[in-house]
Amino acid sequence: MMAGAERTGTDMKGRNDENSVMVTNLTEDTREPDLLELFGIFGSVSSVYVAVDQKTGMNRGFGFVNFVNKDDAQRAINKLNGCGYDNLILRVEWATPRTD
Repeated sequence: MMAGAERTGTDMKGRNDENSVMVTNLTEDTREPDLLELFGIFGSVSSVYVAVDQKTGMNRGFGFVNFVNKDDAQRAINKLNGCGYDNLILRVEWATPRTD
């Protein structure tokens, strides 16, 4: 795992929504370390989460990446949105703020 990632999995409560991007159209094989590797080249990542179906354990096709710096998140969106990854075209956009 790359240095700089503090949280993965279900522990996304501390994420900063302003610096969070949502990634959709992930293959069922994509895991959190894959997203960390892909997005980590744009800057420090503080957390990564891939949604998994609790019954089947299969990836649900989307996830979130939280960057330390908002500019890094914007660069990742600019470069990766519409980019091919594992035979699918990624959609990368700003995450919608949660309403807890």
